[in-house]
Amino acid sequence: MKLLGEVQEVSFDGKLIVKGVCAPQPRETVTDNRRRPLGRVVRVFGPVSAPYISVEVTGDQSLLSAVGKQVYVEGVEELGKGGKRRSR
Repeated sequence: MKLLGEVQEVSFDGKLIVKGVCAPQPRETVTDNRRRPLGRVVRVFGPVSAPYISVEVTGDQSLLSAVGKQVYVEGVEELGKGGKRRSR
């Protein structure tokens, strides 16, 4: 379980907008800190270093209660170059 980011707001069409610390793959399951599923990743947009993630909620949880909470996702790849340059 890896930190995805913090829920910033609820969009007009009922999706959660998360300010992410990593970029997940589309359709990955997003969970809360108790590993209860909140929804699925729909879209990743914004800068590569700090992307925004649109999450479609799948459940009967209150959307406004999720604002400000940290959310998690399984199996995320790291962003950026990350690797070391080869020296000759």
